Amino acid sequence: MTRGDGGGEPDATPSAAGSADTDATAADAGTGPTDDATGTGGEFTPGELADLAAEDWRAALAAAGELRPPVVAEIITVHGDRGSRAIEAVAEGRVKRYRDFTVVVGYRDEHVVEDGGCDCRDATYNLDTSDPSERCWHALAVDIADRVNRVDHHDMWYSEVAEFL
Repeated sequence: MTRGDGGGEPDATPSAAGSADTDATAADAGTGPTDDATGTGGEFTPGELADLAAEDWRAALAAAGELRPPVVAEIITVHGDRGSRAIEAVAEGRVKRYRDFTVVVGYRDEHVVEDGGCDCRDATYNLDTSDPSERCWHALAVDIADRVNRVDHHDMWYSEVAEFL
């Protein structure tokens, strides 16, 4: 996720990592060499910073195996109300995995989450699909539930269950 060679002058050779092209791209994006808190000294775009924060909470959550206050705070810092709703859904056992889909039971409907995407209106109309850090609360709930082993597994096809709903 870092760009450039960590600061310093760009190498003029075209084959070198951190070439002038990479540094020009970072400059065009309005970023420059930084001494960021990650200690990498790399350059980040705002989207990359959000991705880094999201990966941090995912890694911390996977390592802890449970929702702990610092991780909860980070999820809410990165994702706001969507993060709060996701945590609530996980705590209430509303993430359900069937043979064909993972479903999150919402307030009015059930939403299918597949390959990190969701069929809800928020995901369809409000989020930038090219930015992986923008996720609806249903997709975030699946991420969280997977990492803390709080997915309710059903050995049946969701398409069969949906017929009864």
